[in-house]
Amino acid sequence: MALFRSFRRNRKTVGRDEQIVFYPSFASRTADGRGWSLVVQGCVFDPRIPWIQRSPVMALIKRAMRVDRVAEEYFRQRMRRFLMTGLKGRAITVSVAGREFHVAESDYMGLFRGTIELNDEIVVGQTHSIEYGGRWLKCQAVLGASDAREFTGNLQLVEPTGVSIISDVDDTIKHSNVSNRRDLFRNTFTRIFVPVTGMPELYRDCAVAGAVFHFVSGSPWQLYEPLHEFCRAEGYPFGSFHLKRFRFREAARKLRRSPQKVHKRAAIEPILAAFPQRRFVLIGDSGEQDPEIYGHLLREFPGQIAGIFIRAIRGETRDAERIQTAFVDTQPDLWSLYTDPSEIRAQVSHLVTRG
Repeated sequence: MALFRSFRRNRKTVGRDEQIVFYPSFASRTADGRGWSLVVQGCVFDPRIPWIQRSPVMALIKRAMRVDRVAEEYFRQRMRRFLMTGLKGRAITVSVAGREFHVAESDYMGLFRGTIELNDEIVVGQTHSIEYGGRWLKCQAVLGASDAREFTGNLQLVEPTGVSIISDVDDTIKHSNVSNRRDLFRNTFTRIFVPVTGMPELYRDCAVAGAVFHFVSGSPWQLYEPLHEFCRAEGYPFGSFHLKRFRFREAARKLRRSPQKVHKRAAIEPILAAFPQRRFVLIGDSGEQDPEIYGHLLREFPGQIAGIFIRAIRGETRDAERIQTAFVDTQPDLWSLYTDPSEIRAQVSHLVTRG
């Protein structure tokens, strides 16, 4: 038995009872311009949930948050991923364009992220298009010889020049009401996701004009699947996802709102660094820290950021003290506030078309 436990601890391969999910990512040109640097990211997890978590824990949360029978199905579907165990130390190898690459080992949460490189001639002929989503390359997990399962992911090929839109999710493209913690929980776990009126159409128009999308959010990675389904159902363009690390059993308090600065800056800055010649449009809201984060990025990367648009969900105006502080020492015509997407449609479309 001790030998078996040791084997389980040290195993590097993905077991038959374990699963992999790949999160959409991006690829940038290598320094010499002859190839692609592909960012591969995802998670390895055990889909089996222990009874103590599946029943008593779920029941406790349901009572605390007053989840009724009408909302129970949404609650069970979205909470399940939080109760699954991320698996550490699994060696992830992927097949891309007929070649195999070691990506990384999964960390203590089961998350993995690594970079691989491919010559341009290998990529040619291997790409596929996604509606409103540009050019993509497929990757597939390499499993054991007798394991016939398929776990696949998509990597968007982003050229050095053009326009990219970095977008928040909660209260920017879907209603969440982040400022009210109880309502935020219900909108996240017990209700159908509702888009912000006008945003799917605006983003589709930008995608048709050639814009690339990166969705950067403080939502946890465990919500990737329902968020992805929501985006597809509402017609949002396909893009890379950059969500937040979260482990339920470590800190249940993180179900409540937590600071976003560290996470979002750590997600956005590498994107800006990977595409120094591209122009970026940043779209977010005033519910959390988007003004402060975007204002900092505008000061740090003034030549790359073409425009910033903040949805004023509390009725803020440009002369509000918080807004002025967030955008101090920045060019005034590079940022604006809006309450309805129709107010910024022409501006955003102009930036994308001009870029």
